[in-house]
Amino acid sequence: MINNMKKFLLSFAVMLMGSTLLTGCLESDNDNNTPTEYVVTKGVLVINNGNYYNGIDGSLTFLEFGTNSITAQQNVYHNANGEWLGGTPNDVMAYGDKIYITGSDENTVFVLNAKTFKQIEKINTVQEMGSTEGVSPRALEAYGGKVYVSTYGGYVAVIDTGSVSVPPHYLNSYKVGSAPEGMAIGGTTDADVALYVANSDYGYGNGSISKISLANGSVTEIKNDKIHNPQQLAVAGDVIYVLDWGYYDENWMQKDAGVYMINGSIVSKVVPDATGMAASGQSIITYNYPYGSSKPTYSIYNIVYGSLSNFTLSGGNSIESPCAINIDPNTGFIYLASRVIDPDTGYPSYTMPGFINIYNGNGQFVAETSYATGVEPHAIAFTYGVAKIHY
Repeated sequence: MINNMKKFLLSFAVMLMGSTLLTGCLESDNDNNTPTEYVVTKGVLVINNGNYYNGIDGSLTFLEFGTNSITAQQNVYHNANGEWLGGTPNDVMAYGDKIYITGSDENTVFVLNAKTFKQIEKINTVQEMGSTEGVSPRALEAYGGKVYVSTYGGYVAVIDTGSVSVPPHYLNSYKVGSAPEGMAIGGTTDADVALYVANSDYGYGNGSISKISLANGSVTEIKNDKIHNPQQLAVAGDVIYVLDWGYYDENWMQKDAGVYMINGSIVSKVVPDATGMAASGQSIITYNYPYGSSKPTYSIYNIVYGSLSNFTLSGGNSIESPCAINIDPNTGFIYLASRVIDPDTGYPSYTMPGFINIYNGNGQFVAETSYATGVEPHAIAFTYGVAKIHY
């Protein structure tokens, strides 16, 4: 397993593992020994919430892929004054030559240089959008040279990535549902491409999905009595997969969390128990760790065959309290972050640094070690580059 990871790091080869898809082939004409260029994964970004109530700032962890190893770098974000990210950064995304981070408590989108992690700009969403509209930026998505940011004010803002340092920073905004969280791009052609938004309604039970046409700017709302508290989305064509956190009973036990498929007017639960998910190719991998749970469980759902099976992880530090997951689309490797168990209490710690494990598509640990993160790892994203292969 370690040799597999080293081979991947040394060659940057694109491995199609099971259900994953090739992310990009930029050149394919080899008639004159022209090198073929492939999009490859260069590193992993982990945004850490920190702990506001204990005075622990949020932070950014970077796993850098070297020639034969991975280096974990902590607190890589910094600005000219050496300040950290403040309270509760919520999402992170690399796009083009920049990294974007949403700071929910600061009402800020931090924009960093993707190579140096130095701050380029801080976009105050309240100042840009209004005190109600721009409050608490949450999730990030990108398409066609634009970055989309959801805010708890019930809007999605569009950031101009080309002139990010020149106010006004956003091109326009869309009114969506209550307390929007995760977003995803769907569609099969430029004419029907859309941005889908999960409106959580703060968990009050009246959640919905907003569909923003990126061609004409129209916004439509998708509602169903099975959708209560949507958090994350994955879209295949015009079929939507929704991670819904359900609701909490009088004892604060989480109920009805899972993944729902919305196919036109038909809404069905395809993963009955899930509190976290990641999607790539034709697979959706989930973990289930609701409040009060003693042990996480994992599932894999195949969207082509509609099959659901249990998923088992082996190796690395034991995942006791999963809190973030993503799948590298180039390799199929699964990145799963976890809190650690406090030795004094025996419960997951919300003040101690967490860690991240790397698994292959069969759930086998493939790294030499588990890598430390900051406190409360919350979201995982990837940085990309280009590799050339000569034939």
